[in-house]
Amino acid sequence: MPDPAQPTTVAIVTLGCGRNEVDSENAAGLLTAAGYRVVDDPEQADAVVVNTCAFVEAAKRESIETILDAAALKEQGRARTVLVTGCLAERYTEELRVELPEADAIVPFSDYGRLPQLLASGADPEARSIGGATSAPPNPPWAHSGTPSVVPAGRRGLPMVFPAPAGAAFPARAAARGPVALVKLAEGCDRDCSFCAIPSFRGRFRSRRPTEVLDEVAWLAGQGVSEVCLVAENSTSYGKDLGGREALIHLLRDLAGIDGLRRVRLNYLQPDELTGGLLEEMAANPVVCSYFDLSLQHASAPVLRRMRRGGSAERFLDLVGRIRALDPDAAFRSNFILGFPGERAADVRQLEAFLEAARLDWVAFFAWSPEDGTTALGLDGRVPPATARARVERVQELQDRLLADAQQGWVGRRLEVLVERVEADGAAEGRSFREAPDSDGVVRVAGAGTARRGPGNPRGVPRTIRVGEYVAVEVTGAQGPELLARLAG
Repeated sequence: MPDPAQPTTVAIVTLGCGRNEVDSENAAGLLTAAGYRVVDDPEQADAVVVNTCAFVEAAKRESIETILDAAALKEQGRARTVLVTGCLAERYTEELRVELPEADAIVPFSDYGRLPQLLASGADPEARSIGGATSAPPNPPWAHSGTPSVVPAGRRGLPMVFPAPAGAAFPARAAARGPVALVKLAEGCDRDCSFCAIPSFRGRFRSRRPTEVLDEVAWLAGQGVSEVCLVAENSTSYGKDLGGREALIHLLRDLAGIDGLRRVRLNYLQPDELTGGLLEEMAANPVVCSYFDLSLQHASAPVLRRMRRGGSAERFLDLVGRIRALDPDAAFRSNFILGFPGERAADVRQLEAFLEAARLDWVAFFAWSPEDGTTALGLDGRVPPATARARVERVQELQDRLLADAQQGWVGRRLEVLVERVEADGAAEGRSFREAPDSDGVVRVAGAGTARRGPGNPRGVPRTIRVGEYVAVEVTGAQGPELLARLAG
């Protein structure tokens, strides 16, 4: 292991979704506990860990390019070792070992716990095989046999969930670096969507125990984290393997009792698993954001059936209506795939009609691309790529107009904003309950000198805004996905 007085520096480059971000945080915590110093800049690191994505072809290409860029630092910078983790490493382990000799080791999920040993050994050629005999140093001091595992008995260990340090009942992870943190609810997926290969390499759905999640969130809150985003491949399946789907409702209630926690954001919701009880809990729970990240994918029932998904425009509109009946200000996010095999012009028009009626806030559109190991590869009715891209552009233009209307509807109203960045002139940037980190818009708050007079500030005295603070603002305008605001009086 590295000399604690002069720790070897490691940079972790993360690609893909929020679940990967959590894995990287846990890897950073593991390496830090083993005596390494984790840095942000790969050019200033002795070793680089690339946490890859394999969701679609574009993500695979980006992952390969990032690995090659990291490997180039062995010639041009100070890096001596490059390790590859993540979904690409899990899905194409043997292929990458042959085709990417630039990487010193390809590390599948089951061997994440050996990252410190691999770095200490320099990831020599034997280490590329991971399972081969190596002269790896001993485990970190806290990973002794007496330390209780965070993995339930009889359950396969989740990726990046390691034996916890003594006295801690959560996975090793890096210390919080801001007021927001992502926490993983589960791993894997039991769904059989014809466009998605994730279950083939992430495995079946496996929930973390509620006590693990609660202990981890309480630990983060003790470090100043006030907003937690709960992530999984499918958050609404949480608890089905632990005795029942009510587990998610009970977890949200327990989270509301954690000191210092102001917001809980629930991501990746399957519409056909959103029960009335869960919707009511999300509307009534004081810390749960009224933010609904719905996995819809399309609005045409025939296309959804070919995707091996349920739903229709009518059913989705009914769901949106039920949510708005509980909270008229609820925010919505979703993703849609255009150009799926068999999609007709009439299906696209139905999607457009749905978007007009549903008035969702944040929407992303993707053109379908063939994906290894999915049943969609065998479907007839392929849509030409150029046609799929044109459909994406068309519905994106529509959604841009709908978003502009939604944003304008907040002008003159008040929001509570979590400040995440403050400029030298006192202006700030943050998010309300409506915006998830890194995926939606932001709220830009004018400099503190623009504070309005009001009951709480009768003379309009300017005040300093700090990162991590929640401030009441009045929305004064909108620019695309951004709201403009000033401090409320």
